[in-house]
Amino acid sequence: MSRVALITGGAQGLGAAAAKRLLNDGFTGILLLDRNAERLAREAAALSKLGNIKTLACDLADAATPANAIATCVQEFGRIDLLFNAAGNTARGAISDVNSSTYEGLFNVNVKAPLSLMQEAAKVMKRQKSGTIINVSSMIAYGGKPSLAAYSASKAALNALSKHAAQEFAWDGIRTFVIALGWALTEGEIAVQAALGLPADWAQSNGAEMPSGRLISPEDIADLVAYLCSPSAQMMNGAIIDFEQMPQGMFRQHPALKSSA
Repeated sequence: MSRVALITGGAQGLGAAAAKRLLNDGFTGILLLDRNAERLAREAAALSKLGNIKTLACDLADAATPANAIATCVQEFGRIDLLFNAAGNTARGAISDVNSSTYEGLFNVNVKAPLSLMQEAAKVMKRQKSGTIINVSSMIAYGGKPSLAAYSASKAALNALSKHAAQEFAWDGIRTFVIALGWALTEGEIAVQAALGLPADWAQSNGAEMPSGRLISPEDIADLVAYLCSPSAQMMNGAIIDFEQMPQGMFRQHPALKSSA
């Protein structure tokens, strides 16, 4: 049986890890999207040893990209079983200082692009009477540091759109999910923290404070993606899954430390 995935942000991190896992699980075709053509080509070359990989170098901020991406996927593979929106813009901007360029950039990539991709993918999935959509959001959608206000708003908007998609497309055999990602060790996060001037061992030191002793890995997310698009999850739809070791509002304190009343 043919199973096909379209993955944004496919050149690294969550997208690349999910592609590898899905190919190992028997997906027969994957279209990877990314704006970095060179990095995309390298990742596709490595993954091609596992299965049929096609690529599309594009900018999700371009309004024409979503329709072109879906059309390319159908042309290459004839169907779409999974849309995994893993790409994201993580630009900073507080309420007091965010400018229109940063705000629009965040919403173009984090909201408008996933919305348009869902619209176009749903047309194909409706004909198939089946399909899964998974959007990557963030725990920051619930609130966070002042500098992440605009980013938070974009992810909260994605959460709302995903809930509505789950309701609208349910009777068409299409299930929609959100992965609200916690602190994950991805190439993108490494670049962000380097730009912020964190010490080289930031991932190890912060990971050591987590219950598992490490930060979330792209492979952790790939495991969840594989489950959500499998028959085992067929009775689920519309869930926003908080993929985080520290539940919202949880006080971070190692159990070895004495608790105080």
